Amino acid sequence: MATTTNTDAQLTRKYDKLYTLTVGDYNKGQGIQIEDSLRITFDVSKTSDHKNNNGNSASIEIHNLNPEQERLLDSHYLEVSLYVGYKNEEGRKLLVSGNVTEQSTIKRGTDTITQLIVGDGYVNLTKARLSAMASPGQTVEDVLRIITDNMPGVSRGSIVGTNLNSPVVQGWRLSGTPKDMLDKLTKAYGLEYHVSNNVLTVTDVNGPDTKSTVLCPVISSETGMIETPFRTQKQTKLPKKDKRIRYGLQFKVLLDAALLPSTVVKLESENIDGFYRIDSVRFSGDTRGNDWYAECQCSEMNGSDITVL
Repeated sequence: MATTTNTDAQLTRKYDKLYTLTVGDYNKGQGIQIEDSLRITFDVSKTSDHKNNNGNSASIEIHNLNPEQERLLDSHYLEVSLYVGYKNEEGRKLLVSGNVTEQSTIKRGTDTITQLIVGDGYVNLTKARLSAMASPGQTVEDVLRIITDNMPGVSRGSIVGTNLNSPVVQGWRLSGTPKDMLDKLTKAYGLEYHVSNNVLTVTDVNGPDTKSTVLCPVISSETGMIETPFRTQKQTKLPKKDKRIRYGLQFKVLLDAALLPSTVVKLESENIDGFYRIDSVRFSGDTRGNDWYAECQCSEMNGSDITVL
């Protein structure tokens, strides 16, 4: 099998890295912002369905903070945003937005490393408590709106799905955290949801966030694909009534924070072409090392899923 190689432009782009990391307590108005100066490494995982897991997560390591910066990080559930990108017209894009759930400091050689474990939208999803009732006859989308109204830090993104207009015939009691309620509702009505960068997306199971392919990203060697994409053996999860068999796909590209779960991409390679929906993506980066990649696990889309013009 042929191997896709980097172009000179890709190699140049890889080493023109930019980042901005902000960590702080916004209520107290204190924190730190680091822009391209200190070495950081990160490992970020995002998935299209948060029902059976704790949601998107990130591990960020910061090298050699000074004592004053370390002191400012001594607080619970600090808010974190990480923008990454390149020295080009696109600049920095938001990769991580959430709250610190764990923090530690270690020595590694001569470096002092502060490690932050971050949950995407963690406080909004798990620390609020709902106590409400959707009336009989209201729809699934109405219930979703009640939940999101109780997460002021989370905005509504693409909310699509076959069962959104289904009525909750006997009403729907909301008692628990927003995550508990999203888990329960989407499971009952055959939907998926995820919160990425504090934006809620809801789709059908294995469904795209939009049927339109007009603006979908193109994945090719010219746009940053690193290795030959390959099909995976795992069969895609589908609703029980959907008897089609779909196989997965995996590809690796130079880091692009715009590659989000539920997004449809157009793949162009020597061996595989077509439209694929991102089911999960892992971003890895090192501002002083080689890592600056995204690895995507996808499922194929066909004419019933998307509109190809």
